[in-house]
Amino acid sequence: MTSSTGSISVSGLLGGTAGKIDVTSLISSLMTAAAVPQSQLKDQLSDLTTELTAYRSVNTKLTALQTAAQKLTTGTTWQSTAATSSNTSVVATSTTDAAVGSTTFDVTKLAAAQVSTIAAASDGTVVTDPTAGITITGADGKDHAISLTSGSAASVAAAINSANVGVRASVVNTDGGTVLQLASSKTGAANGFTTSGFDSSAKSVVDAADAQIKVGGSNGYTVSSSSNTFTGVITGVTFSVSSVASNVNVTVTRDASTISSAVKSLVDAANAAHTELDSDTAQGAVLQGRYDVRSIMSDLGSSVSRGTTTGASLKTYGIDIGQDGSFSFDATAFAAAYAADPTGTQTAVGNAFAKRLDTTSTAAVDSKVGSITQAMAGLTTTGTRLTSEISDWTSRLADIQSAMTAKYTTMQTALARLESQQTYLTSMFDSISGSSSSSSS
Repeated sequence: MTSSTGSISVSGLLGGTAGKIDVTSLISSLMTAAAVPQSQLKDQLSDLTTELTAYRSVNTKLTALQTAAQKLTTGTTWQSTAATSSNTSVVATSTTDAAVGSTTFDVTKLAAAQVSTIAAASDGTVVTDPTAGITITGADGKDHAISLTSGSAASVAAAINSANVGVRASVVNTDGGTVLQLASSKTGAANGFTTSGFDSSAKSVVDAADAQIKVGGSNGYTVSSSSNTFTGVITGVTFSVSSVASNVNVTVTRDASTISSAVKSLVDAANAAHTELDSDTAQGAVLQGRYDVRSIMSDLGSSVSRGTTTGASLKTYGIDIGQDGSFSFDATAFAAAYAADPTGTQTAVGNAFAKRLDTTSTAAVDSKVGSITQAMAGLTTTGTRLTSEISDWTSRLADIQSAMTAKYTTMQTALARLESQQTYLTSMFDSISGSSSSSSS
């Protein structure tokens, strides 16, 4: 007697060999499906990061444009001056406070630091009784007592230098013998000095002196300076002298070169912004179709097309725009316009072109209400949320995987038990079938 029960088999259930489940492959497939929501979040975050990067690049270019524009919307740049000297021994510089004009003067004296020497004895001594010390008296009458440990020239020089009293000392071996040389740390009559306590009197090599210039003839005046640099003689002008000279003319003019460079920098910044915006909004680009960015591009173009405040063309002042929206600057045309009418050029370029670009860039990058600033803030907030959700999914998927592993491991154990039972039952039925066959015969 043969029982159909003998054909029962759990082999191959859920994959694997008899009584076994391919838990690793099964869980991997199930986890791939379970991770789909997280994968979608990661894709969103990747797209958002790309978009945010583009906005940041736009923000950087527009911030640079804002800086360049504001240099020309204020009067400071337009008040730039340049000072020149008719004599190479006089070097002059000027600030925006300097008035356009010229001043003529004579350099009659140069500033000097006092230099004195004290002869040393044959054994190198300059102070026989060092216990009494020495005194250096400044031009202001103030005494500086200096203690000594030795009367040698080298020791005394070290003591003076350590005292830091505005006099530097050194030992010099001259053709006539060793001397202790004393020199004022600064030039000018106010930095002169006298000495006492030495074995011999100090000899003056160079007297302390102020630099001096003379303005005008017999009814003119003189101006002195403790150094060879003069300030305050001409408002906003500083000049240094290096030799005596006559009829030196220092002239202050408007610095057209500096102003022209500032305008060129603005045009360059506008071009950089245009290039960035054009790239980011092109067909298929990350910011294609974004109104906030497209409107900025439109405003950049109108900054030139609208002309001056009176409607005249900015091309007269060297500023133009091509059909592709790129800006150009003609320095020669600007120089000619500025030379002919400095005030009119400032009005046209500063109050029209630069001001429009300042308005456009500020509306985009203002730290509180800028359109680009707000767009970046919104993307950053969304990115933070997505990152948090992705992290939550990571924890959730770990729990799901742990649960699956426990579940299918238990199933595998149960199948192994069924496999064992099947083997036993098959053997039993085979034994019964064998006994029945023997009885029949």
